[in-house]
Amino acid sequence: MSTEEQSAENQSIQSISAFLETNKNNVMIAGIALILLAGGIYYYTNSYAPAMETDASESLYMAERYVGQDSMDKALNGDGLNLGMKDIADDFGSTSAGNRAAYYAGTILLKKGEFQEALDYLDDVTMDDEIMAAQVTTLKGDCYSEMEQYEKAGDMYMKAANMRDNMITTPYALIKAGIAYEEAGAFDDAKSAYEELQSNYTDSRFANKVETRIARVEAKLSAE
Repeated sequence: MSTEEQSAENQSIQSISAFLETNKNNVMIAGIALILLAGGIYYYTNSYAPAMETDASESLYMAERYVGQDSMDKALNGDGLNLGMKDIADDFGSTSAGNRAAYYAGTILLKKGEFQEALDYLDDVTMDDEIMAAQVTTLKGDCYSEMEQYEKAGDMYMKAANMRDNMITTPYALIKAGIAYEEAGAFDDAKSAYEELQSNYTDSRFANKVETRIARVEAKLSAE
């Protein structure tokens, strides 16, 4: 190492030492904060989160039994001893069981006609499976449709249609999108949805009478 390089290294070491001496309190506080953060992450990952998941799963067990028994009020609100889907979703939303509970809650509330509350719970649902994710998005479209927010419903159905190209969820979402857009008076969008269904999913049962729907929309467009 040359004399100049050694001098530069010494100056760098001295600068670091001077900085640490001047800011030793702040450095110490930062170090403690990092230790606490690391400890908090470790505790959450290895103790708190698993315990929450266990509690949520135990609570969900009875609520799912009520779903199986078609006792939807108890499934949704609990039975006085066991939590219902709403409370499980609210209390354990960060867990996978809480996520399932939010899905159940949204679905049940939709059937009961509580459309905005159903939408609120469905908005909290995250599904890794693309088909299930499309189903949840379609249910959100149903909420908007029931609230007569038809253009939002159509947009949500199209989002569901574009999530996964398959013969199950895509044609179903497309037909619902077309119907919702028609209700909204968005006839160009309705025509696009119907034509996509006609072109790509001819064998789907949802493509039945799609030609008639396209002709009807074209007539409405001509009349504008």
